[in-house]
Amino acid sequence: MSAGRRTVRRRIRHVVALVAGVGLVAAGVGIAAVDEQSAKAAQAASVLSGFDPANIIDDAVMFNGSTMTAGEIQTFLNGKQPSCAAGATCLKSVTADMPAMTANPMCKALTAKKGATAAQIIAAVGKACSVSPQVILVMLQKEQTLVTGRKPYSGESVSLIYRKATGLGCPDTAACDPAKYGLFNQLYGVAYWLVRYTTPPGTTGSGWTKYNWFPVGSPNGVLFHPNAACGAGTITIRNKATASLYYYTPYQPNAASLAAGWGLGNGCSSYGNRNFYLYFTTWFGSTHTVVTGAIANYWTAHKSTFGNPTSNSVAVSANGGGTYQRFQKGAIYTSTAGAYGVSGSVLTKYTALGGPAGRLGWPRKGATVRKGTNPGTAQAFQNGTVYVSTAGTAAVLAPVYAEFGANGYETGKLGWPTADAVSDKSSGGGTWQAFQGGRVAVAGGRSTVVAGSMLSMWTKRGGPGGSLGWPTADVKTITAKGKKGTAQLFQKGIVTAQGTVRSVTGDLGSNYVFHGGPAGAFGWPTSVAIKSSKNGGGWYQRFQGGQVFWNAKTGEHGLVNGGILSLYNTRGGTEGTLGWLISSGNDKAGIKGTVGTFTNGRIYSSKRGTYAVLGAILEKYLSKKATKSSLGWPVGNATNVKGVTTQRFEHGVIRWTKSRGAWASRS
Repeated sequence: MSAGRRTVRRRIRHVVALVAGVGLVAAGVGIAAVDEQSAKAAQAASVLSGFDPANIIDDAVMFNGSTMTAGEIQTFLNGKQPSCAAGATCLKSVTADMPAMTANPMCKALTAKKGATAAQIIAAVGKACSVSPQVILVMLQKEQTLVTGRKPYSGESVSLIYRKATGLGCPDTAACDPAKYGLFNQLYGVAYWLVRYTTPPGTTGSGWTKYNWFPVGSPNGVLFHPNAACGAGTITIRNKATASLYYYTPYQPNAASLAAGWGLGNGCSSYGNRNFYLYFTTWFGSTHTVVTGAIANYWTAHKSTFGNPTSNSVAVSANGGGTYQRFQKGAIYTSTAGAYGVSGSVLTKYTALGGPAGRLGWPRKGATVRKGTNPGTAQAFQNGTVYVSTAGTAAVLAPVYAEFGANGYETGKLGWPTADAVSDKSSGGGTWQAFQGGRVAVAGGRSTVVAGSMLSMWTKRGGPGGSLGWPTADVKTITAKGKKGTAQLFQKGIVTAQGTVRSVTGDLGSNYVFHGGPAGAFGWPTSVAIKSSKNGGGWYQRFQGGQVFWNAKTGEHGLVNGGILSLYNTRGGTEGTLGWLISSGNDKAGIKGTVGTFTNGRIYSSKRGTYAVLGAILEKYLSKKATKSSLGWPVGNATNVKGVTTQRFEHGVIRWTKSRGAWASRS
């Protein structure tokens, strides 16, 4: 668990640095090739005017592991590396396995992740070790130019350059330590050692190296260069973060180095800690916690709410641009919408959704607290609102937000959201979000609310991916056949609530809806759909106005009611001799009655009664044009006496024997 004075320092790339645009090779310490060499010297000089070798960076800035999320880091890298050279793998695209790490005095435990991006590793390591991801990014840049480099290697393979990404285990005077190779080891190691140098609890006593040669608060000589003949300058290091930088890169820049800006000083110049300061200040602002501008104004008015700053402001260009700064109890954001603080569970959700660069965008209002019997907090952003209540913490964004607003937001019938929106590709795709009072569903360009018994049935039937699909209309109140109830249409059917909640789906549902649903001839459903496997199989369902059938073999469906339905059920229904319904309706010839056509026969219903006609007798009757013939309508069911089957009609009779077949006679 110990490390020698310089075992974790990187070995200088041949102890030289090529200055872009100058064409000179000169001695350098702690510097990789720098792409900002073309920046104006005056700009660098302005930045370096604030450099204090005794206080390079505040503890609160270095040891804040929450300054950037993985998404924010990825956005930052994408901006620094818009494109990579052909054949190169830039830092924004490189991946590595992140192993599980047990907790230790320097870092909390880490969960394993296969194929993690560099941004994900940096964020995870920073949070676990309480080291700012901004610091880790700067270390990657000053050691190997990996943040801005379009081709992050020079004469070396990608695996070679990334395996020593932060210079960890590469001392100035010896070869690199292979045990510390690998992108994850380098990123985890740099955070681990920056904390280790501060001697956290649990790192003293037997087996632990005592890091005391860069003491905080006591005058001490710090070299300008590995060549001791270049001399040293006495400084009193003011904090642990600055001391950690000196343990990592044990040299301070001399006057020539500071005067050179991004360029080269003289033969006794070193650049590592100078460049750390330049990169950090250029990219992320001050290395010291300062609060300025609109953020300062807001903070002054709400200081007790947000506490002291834990990082400097960060500029974000997304969603119109702005800046934000983190504090002990929250964060303050400023954009064209104004300056607003975000804290607590709202901040947790906002950060998880990408912060100002995410879907919500920038805050446009402060938090609003709702009191009463159903209390909670709401805070509006550019593209939605985050809600916190006893129901949970959730963001409501487009396309759900408009429907939520149309129903009165959180004070309306929907109440508070209970979870974030869910995108579902089922049944053509859509989005739904749960609220205390129901769900908002958006699909096919329609926004609807599903609540109460309708929601219970929709959920029971599998939601969007089930037998009903997505809702296509809001619930309606209907009075039909003397009874009042509610109904809601879905892609594949309808749900009704009239005493009992029923669903009518598939072809049964299509037929039911086509004929007007509850307000049509069918009326309200009185049973669930029933499956029958006989005679080709299918489904049927009972309604006030009759019974609807769908035959799987023929695909036919229709409504049967009245006397035809009674006789049909007496004959065994779908499992009887008549089989499945094919069609039903008025007899178009004389309009004297109704005919039900089934797979194995017909039922005729007129003022003379309701009778079934089957088999050979039906064939003969149909050959005579049935009710259009001189025989007229049936007046009785078929009877069989001594092998002779007889069925009587209004004006005649049809008989059948096995030997002769069927024949008709006028009466």
